[in-house]
Amino acid sequence: MGSDDPWKSGGKATRAEVREIFARHAAAHEAESAAPGSGERHLAVPGFLLLPARGWRLLSRRGRAAVVVLAAALVAAVAVLLPPALETGSENRVQARAESAANREGIRRELVEQQRPRRARLDPSAPVAAAVAEVVGADARRRVAAGALDAPIGETSCRPVRRRDADPAHAVYTCLVERARRKRAYRDQDIVIGYRFRARVELASGAVVWCKESPPPLHGDQEEFVKVPVSRACTG
Repeated sequence: MGSDDPWKSGGKATRAEVREIFARHAAAHEAESAAPGSGERHLAVPGFLLLPARGWRLLSRRGRAAVVVLAAALVAAVAVLLPPALETGSENRVQARAESAANREGIRRELVEQQRPRRARLDPSAPVAAAVAEVVGADARRRVAAGALDAPIGETSCRPVRRRDADPAHAVYTCLVERARRKRAYRDQDIVIGYRFRARVELASGAVVWCKESPPPLHGDQEEFVKVPVSRACTG
């Protein structure tokens, strides 16, 4: 087809018309934006740390005065309320420490009484270990009757403590007053639970001194546990 093709000339005219429409629209938008007071205006968002200063500048004179009064009231309230609160907290800590100390002292006195040395004379006709077990077991039963030890209790057994620095005139025994026995609970061995005692015997006279032991708890984080050493009269 020749250059006078109507479809080709029509396409060029259409494209020119479209370009003209877009050009007019762009020019109108630029004129509208340039006109004073026309279009929407947005304030730039300041940084986060600049927001208080920006807000202060936007406040009216009356609003600024109200903020100053409120700030002064808050400072005055803190000045009035903070010292009593600190004083109350300090008093509570002092009271808690005093109560803890009193509790520990009560525990210590109880342990001192429980571990106080007891004395007797052994039956000379019985073996020493059996005679010591007899007097220690009788003492444990008296303590149970008085409410100082928990019931029930069973047999008492004693065995000598072998020491390198042993005094030939004395013998030291460790005794256990049974409370419970678990058969073959650990490696086919029995586990015996009970109260422990330590006894020291003067072999020539048969005089015996014994003390109850209070071992530390299984969990070392028990703050109220108090350790009271066993008297040397019982341990040698």
